[in-house]
Amino acid sequence: MEPELRQMRYFVAVAERRSFTRAAEDVFVAQQALSQQIKALEDILGVRLLERTSRRVELTPAGTAYLADCRRILAASGRAAQHARAVAAGEVGRLRVAYTVSAVYETLPALSALLAQEFPRLKVETREIFAADVCRTLREERCDVALAPRTAYPKGIAQRTVRREELMLAVADGHPLAGLPAVDLVRLRDETFQLWPREMAPGYYDAVVGACRGAGFEPALDDTASGSNAWAGIAAGRGVNLVVASLAHQLPRGITLVPLAEPRPGLRLDAVWRADHPHPAVPRFLGACAELARRRAWPADE
Repeated sequence: MEPELRQMRYFVAVAERRSFTRAAEDVFVAQQALSQQIKALEDILGVRLLERTSRRVELTPAGTAYLADCRRILAASGRAAQHARAVAAGEVGRLRVAYTVSAVYETLPALSALLAQEFPRLKVETREIFAADVCRTLREERCDVALAPRTAYPKGIAQRTVRREELMLAVADGHPLAGLPAVDLVRLRDETFQLWPREMAPGYYDAVVGACRGAGFEPALDDTASGSNAWAGIAAGRGVNLVVASLAHQLPRGITLVPLAEPRPGLRLDAVWRADHPHPAVPRFLGACAELARRRAWPADE
């Protein structure tokens, strides 16, 4: 039989106060019950811990040694309890964040910096994926939350808007529209769009095609566009595309971004997570998203 933490706490209280009466007041138990627990502790250990007199309680040599160990054990128990609570509250541990290219140059770095500042013991691990893989990555528990353009998900997958970012026109440096202060979307009706296929990026695809349809035309798409060759096609003058404004920070060579005329279309970027099995840190992540949107005045919807 091993001593209980409760008995250790009672013993430490008596040893520090040198009085059963005052120790009982400190730990909120009856003095008789406290005495019984200390006696039970001594019986378990098989040693005498305290010398009791009519005026005072003194530690035996064994009691002095045991007191030091009890303090260490109780302190470690307290730290373990605090750590468990912090993990359950999402303040400590690991949070795996998947993201698409739409978030890579501004949204994700800003969120990572804020989380590091607010929750320094929460380790954020990031990985880039295609938006079409968000649901599977969450379901297979290879990430805990994702940042991706708004699209429909099956039951059990939740989403919340992080921001709405304006779309801009990406053209080759030598394109006739490059350098204009703003371009009306309808002027792109005869252009070929270097747009990733919907099966790779459904939310982004729907945002671009939806913007064109809202302007009154169906965009002509380059069937060979996917990944980095879409950028190559734009730089070579073989077409155009609509991209989020934050991509201005990391544009490939030979490409210019041109503002679109009002009303400017946008891309809604969502946080996405498993509603049926949320990670404890997801609420912290969502709180950081809301705080960052407030600080930077990011619009949430149209």
